[in-house]
Amino acid sequence: MGIRERFLPEEDGLAGDRAYAQRARRLGLPFEAQPKGRAFLPVERKAEGIEAFAAGIRVGRVAFLRQPTGVRLAIAPRAAEIERIAEKLEGFDDIRARLTVTTPAAIRRLLTEAAAQPLLDHALGDLATRHPEFSARRLLSAGQSVAIALCALLLAIALWLFGWKAIAALNLMFGLLFLALIMLRTLAISVVLDRMLRPPPPLAIDPAALPIYSILVPLYDEAHMVPELVRALARLDWPRERLDIKLVLEARDRATRRAAEALRLEPPFEIVIVPDRSPRTKPKALAFALPLARGDFVTVYDAEDRPDPGQLREAYAAFMAGGDDLACVQAPLLIDNAGLNGLTALFAMEYSIQFDGLLPTLAAFSMPLPLGGTSNHFRRSALVAAGGWDPYNVTEDADLGVRLARFGYRTSTIAAPTYEEAPRSSRLWLKQRTRWLKGWMQTWLVHTRQPRRLWREIGGRRVLGFTLTSLGSIVAAAVHPLYLASAVLLLVDPSVLWRANSPIMAAALALSLFNFVSAYAVFALLSAATLRMRRIRRPPGALWFLPCYWLLQSLACYRALFQLVIAPHRWEKTPHHGRRSREPAKPVQRPAAIRVRTAR
Repeated sequence: MGIRERFLPEEDGLAGDRAYAQRARRLGLPFEAQPKGRAFLPVERKAEGIEAFAAGIRVGRVAFLRQPTGVRLAIAPRAAEIERIAEKLEGFDDIRARLTVTTPAAIRRLLTEAAAQPLLDHALGDLATRHPEFSARRLLSAGQSVAIALCALLLAIALWLFGWKAIAALNLMFGLLFLALIMLRTLAISVVLDRMLRPPPPLAIDPAALPIYSILVPLYDEAHMVPELVRALARLDWPRERLDIKLVLEARDRATRRAAEALRLEPPFEIVIVPDRSPRTKPKALAFALPLARGDFVTVYDAEDRPDPGQLREAYAAFMAGGDDLACVQAPLLIDNAGLNGLTALFAMEYSIQFDGLLPTLAAFSMPLPLGGTSNHFRRSALVAAGGWDPYNVTEDADLGVRLARFGYRTSTIAAPTYEEAPRSSRLWLKQRTRWLKGWMQTWLVHTRQPRRLWREIGGRRVLGFTLTSLGSIVAAAVHPLYLASAVLLLVDPSVLWRANSPIMAAALALSLFNFVSAYAVFALLSAATLRMRRIRRPPGALWFLPCYWLLQSLACYRALFQLVIAPHRWEKTPHHGRRSREPAKPVQRPAAIRVRTAR
């Protein structure tokens, strides 16, 4: 069965061209699958604000069209409305002459094109206008600029007065932050073991109560990925008439648009075109599409994603069990090309630690989650209340996890995974990791503009969690070359430890060595635990390349700092290859101990 045939159900919510053409015949009206003319909305509708402006687009039932012969009205009537409309049209031939029937998808497309500029203005300016303190459009506040200048001055004075002792003291301070991050990862090992031994109770779902679920898929230069992506989304276990899948494409990306249109997709798929304007980022595309999402719940997938078919049901069950303050649940991301080379193997281990180890640990202690860029499921009302995605933050996911906490919402995790591919070369990896680290720097700067307010809003424990996952990750990447050099120095000449000129120097060297050894040990143990939970075999020999991998991470960190100064909003896209040259797709790995059962 082809892609198109999978989406031709009889329900009104997914009725395609044939169903609406039949309704047009019953009404004695013309049918146009692609109505000609330019749509517009009455002036009074625009004055109601962007949400009301988008409401008519989401419904997609009526559109005014300007045509050479005058203004026509395009309608997409429901099956239950046909008889009533036919009765009202009897004897009104002048009105009938100005009516045409089309599909809701066609009306939504026409109205979206008509509203493109207001929607784009809203996407780029809503957060910066309503909550400028949370927007990364501005890099530094006046207070942060003064604080950074003062710290730089104090550091220069300390170096002049104390020399290497000042550097040792700074290293000792960073080392304690690095140690706290190691302790968090150690705690994550026990959380993983507990999840394996204590499966949660099964959750039941009433299929009749399932709401509309919106799926936003931002794509750019991904023409070769579209057929594979659509096949993956077609396997999702959710009623088709209650799905709203939007492929969000950039106006300048004609190749991907042609590839999507060539599939002649019918509902629940729709194509949304984002007008071309800087910054050209994924969160800008998501912010543009969010007002058009028709679902009570919203999730994001990337071009290469292959989600577990039951992921939407598990996310919905988590929302129903978690209460109204649960705003987001993050599905784990697993790497499906780990065996390609040493880089992809270590990337897979890193993802396993992050999504099956650290994020569940943070969720267990009710700390802000640095969300992944995909497979995060949102309660739409909470997402809108928190301001949506920041188009100027290049790790919009991590920023949104903290912002949701500041608005009083909780985030959690689920077990059903999504498969992704790791970058295949160090060049691609370096660009992606640079963007991630730069985004974490942006996020830390944004949320520390008003430290006392941050403390009041989320509390000391959550501030600690945010500091460890943002600043701690940046510091860990920055100081690793120093730790590696300290380990080599002590290996060559251990006596340097007790021949140090001061206790601060000795303490800094000792802590550097301890952190170096502990970080590698905890990485090995935590990755073993998380991979075992998924019944995935760790690639043999991969750990031997970990020092080089972390040095590459340090290079990305310094590159990110440089970009933060000269191009803070630059988005270095990661190209994807897909499964064209790989083995057939393997089944998703779900840990039996944490599987969620759903009622069918």
